[in-house]
Amino acid sequence: MNASLASLVGFAALTLLPIVIFTAYRGVLVLTGQRRADDWTRGRAVADPGVIKRIGDAHANCLEMLPVFAAVILAAEVAGAGEITRALAPWFLLARVGQFVSHAIAVNHWMVFLVRFPLFLIQVVILFWWLWQLAGLI
Repeated sequence: MNASLASLVGFAALTLLPIVIFTAYRGVLVLTGQRRADDWTRGRAVADPGVIKRIGDAHANCLEMLPVFAAVILAAEVAGAGEITRALAPWFLLARVGQFVSHAIAVNHWMVFLVRFPLFLIQVVILFWWLWQLAGLI
């Protein structure tokens, strides 16, 4: 498996990680009788710890970016131009992991401004760079 496809699989795994965390967290609460299984019905306010809420937000961020990343990686591979994405794909994934972790551990002005936003910007710049190359503009 080349670096681009491995990074895509890594991104998919990162997107699944919060599901495992939520299932474990909620499962323990239900099995120990601390919460009812239907306490997390959509649209209902839930009193989860801040870290669980932040992991949920980080998960939503992954869900927003994964389709775009996958489309570009797969389009490049199908077009026989996979070499365009291979060098930067691991860096994209590293930026995504960093953004996920920084999102999960804290939410404050400086963390967003100095860590999360730059990591997000790296991902966007890489995606545009690939798109321009795939379009033959560079």
